[in-house]
Amino acid sequence: MSLIPATHTTETLTRRFSDPVTNSVIDVFKYFVGTTAELEKVVEVDEAPRFDRSSAIEVNGPGKGIVVVNVPRELVSRAVSVLIDEELADDEHVLTDFACELSNMIAGQAKKAVDHMGFQLGHPTVIETEQIDTLYPPEAGSRCGLFQTGIGPLAVYFGFVGQLGEIIDFEHEMTDRKRLIVIDQDEMNRALFKGLLHERYKVETASSIEEAFIDAALNSPDLILLDLDGADGNHAESVKYIKESPLTRGVEVLVMTSNRSTTAIIQAFNHGASDYILKSDFTKQILIGKIERAFGRTPVVKKAVSAID
Repeated sequence: MSLIPATHTTETLTRRFSDPVTNSVIDVFKYFVGTTAELEKVVEVDEAPRFDRSSAIEVNGPGKGIVVVNVPRELVSRAVSVLIDEELADDEHVLTDFACELSNMIAGQAKKAVDHMGFQLGHPTVIETEQIDTLYPPEAGSRCGLFQTGIGPLAVYFGFVGQLGEIIDFEHEMTDRKRLIVIDQDEMNRALFKGLLHERYKVETASSIEEAFIDAALNSPDLILLDLDGADGNHAESVKYIKESPLTRGVEVLVMTSNRSTTAIIQAFNHGASDYILKSDFTKQILIGKIERAFGRTPVVKKAVSAID
């Protein structure tokens, strides 16, 4: 059964693309989450339910489109409890991150099949659920596949409606340049993050907490990006020092680590970190998305969206 019964304008593309998407959802829940998933039915976008968490994946190739994975909070919480740690099952930052990671797993599972068809899948971007209607206008002929899994329902929206980068942007992109301090012992890493972020933010770098405090005394930062990894072990305690210092106690802290163990991440959260980034998985898009969410700024959908003829 094809996930998307296509309109005449996108018939060939949707028929070719729908089965890999359906199969990848089923496989991710079977092999990664450890439960069942079944496609129950396909409905019009305006007939589909709206769940709490959504992330969008750009599709490029023979056609340009967007896949949105839409999941309820309870499903994500149960998955986090089983796969990561029960202590994080109610942490909103972790739930948002894992919902996006679930989309990433679905895209990754479908990658090999769609590559052979000439499609490329981008990295997920967190969006607000209410933006789904703007992403998929009625004239686009988009559809939604409704799945039932062993831990709850799931909706996958699909349509060839344009490039994600053309219709999604962050609020206040350049009007409010926030100030960041990147703390990392490695000089090359400091240069890397400054290069990735300098066009959007005012970025300073420091090799230590002490050096960051000196900089903060001169110019108060809006956010600190802190590397937890070090030759002498994890630096989760450093978050505590940052949050207790009169120079930085009100500053948002994002931590970076290459260690997938939840211990350091939980410690960092307990000390006041806002979110975390896994070095092995991050992209510029993911990094900026997490920084913007720390500022309370979420991606927005531009008003004008037109279907591809």
